[in-house]
Amino acid sequence: MDEIQESNATFHELWGMYARGAGGEVVQQPGITATWAGVAWPIVNVLFLSSRIDGLDDLKSRLRLVGEFTAAKHQPGMLIACDAWLPQGVEVNELFQAHGWIQISLAHGMVCENVGGSVSVAGLECRRVAGSQLRRAVADINAAGYEVSPEMAREALDHESLWGEGCFGYVGYFEGNAVATSTTYVRDGYLYVALVATLPEFRSRGFGRAITSHSMQAAGAASGLRRVILHATPVARPIYEALGFRTVTTFPMFLPEALLAAPH
Repeated sequence: MDEIQESNATFHELWGMYARGAGGEVVQQPGITATWAGVAWPIVNVLFLSSRIDGLDDLKSRLRLVGEFTAAKHQPGMLIACDAWLPQGVEVNELFQAHGWIQISLAHGMVCENVGGSVSVAGLECRRVAGSQLRRAVADINAAGYEVSPEMAREALDHESLWGEGCFGYVGYFEGNAVATSTTYVRDGYLYVALVATLPEFRSRGFGRAITSHSMQAAGAASGLRRVILHATPVARPIYEALGFRTVTTFPMFLPEALLAAPH
């Protein structure tokens, strides 16, 4: 498996974990993997274009399948493709738009070959997630980062099954306030970092980098694994590069045009 395949496979696997953890489903169709949590937050109701696309006709066919799947659902979802697997040309963007999907962001599939040394920030206390109070803190900090309601994030993330053995989730406290969070999962042969967020008013102080380093160090020490994979927003990418990560591919992320047009 090359690194682009690996980045795709881990994306599908971990989002499948979130979907099942929230009581949802994982559905395989030709060229599509649906990891559908069935909750209000679209970020965990995801359809992936799950293999290399053979031209525009293949893309049209898959987008029709995506439309048929989402039409039967009551919640909005997100569509994620892989740039390395898409045909080239302006017609690609036009096809997504013609099927009602608007690109809203780009995820960077990144990898680090070796968990580096620890990074610390004075005054930041890292508490491992155990129990609903800390699970909700993770959800609330991510909600603030993604500008959604705490209730929406809690519905997706406050599930005990997501925080069991092999999960090294931490909440960072500064002066008694929960300000940052990061989680590293021990998987089959690799570590995976997710749910990294810092409250907007506490950004640019090194908290995100420090708690992510702490989480990776703990997971690496417990498992003996050194290779780490993640999918980063463009804003977060420099944090991970400072921790030794490099980008192997990128993933355009789409939301339904109707959802973006709806009044908020």
